[in-house]
Amino acid sequence: MKIELSMIDNALKYYQINDTNYKNKCYRCIKDINEIKEFNIKAEKIYNILYNDKSFKIDLLWQKQNMFELFGQQHNPYITNILVLLGYEIHHKNMKIKNYNNEQKELYKKRVKEALTNDIFNRKLEGIRISQMIWAAYFINTKLIEVGRLQYEKCENYIKIHIPSGDKLQIDMVLDSINKSKQEIEKYFNVKNPEYRCDSWLLSNQINDIIDKNSNIAKFYNLFEVKDGSDATKDILNYVFNVQDSSNYNDLVEDTSLQKLLKQQLIKNKEMKIGLGKLKVEF
Repeated sequence: MKIELSMIDNALKYYQINDTNYKNKCYRCIKDINEIKEFNIKAEKIYNILYNDKSFKIDLLWQKQNMFELFGQQHNPYITNILVLLGYEIHHKNMKIKNYNNEQKELYKKRVKEALTNDIFNRKLEGIRISQMIWAAYFINTKLIEVGRLQYEKCENYIKIHIPSGDKLQIDMVLDSINKSKQEIEKYFNVKNPEYRCDSWLLSNQINDIIDKNSNIAKFYNLFEVKDGSDATKDILNYVFNVQDSSNYNDLVEDTSLQKLLKQQLIKNKEMKIGLGKLKVEF
């Protein structure tokens, strides 16, 4: 694949990213992609998985957390940013095909921009995480719609609920979103009476056993029939403590009551599993 600088210029403008340092790092990554053959081949392969493959290979990328595995030893950490930015024309086309209104278009462009910038400016990482690359690609491919507090992804036989970070998970906002989503899911995904599922550390059976039963998390948990999934440690570190890993749990922050509670569970090496939830039939 051959990447022109103008393509990145147009994408940065489309997503309203105006930081000069960010742009220069993109330029350096493009130079590496164009000049290093193995890196170029791997970048093109992942690009095709993100935007051209129709066999759900993109979902398998969630299991890949090692950048070296995906892009080789000679990779530039901005490669994940570049692969998202290269999808901007596809994003524009897909939103037009779905007939999104202007408000939706601006919202979903904002979500991609957040994926492109939060890791860089808030977490101070060199390049966005693989998870953020995939997340942005879902929006670019219009696999996600946002209705109020929650987001919804069309999967093969069900609708997956996603919980974007930011606002509190207030139960009235959750219920309002679920109820209003049915019409939007039928309109944009052509699915009637969907089965809703949600896989999240927020649905952890082990966490639910120890938290305040009047909390928003507990009320959200009670909307679902829940089974244990895989280990939740990585997601807890990521979403609760805003770190990718920790060699010493004693060093984790304790700014909130939830952080204090989960920090003690981690220190004690208590088992905490991802909750695999199926929304109860009354919804």
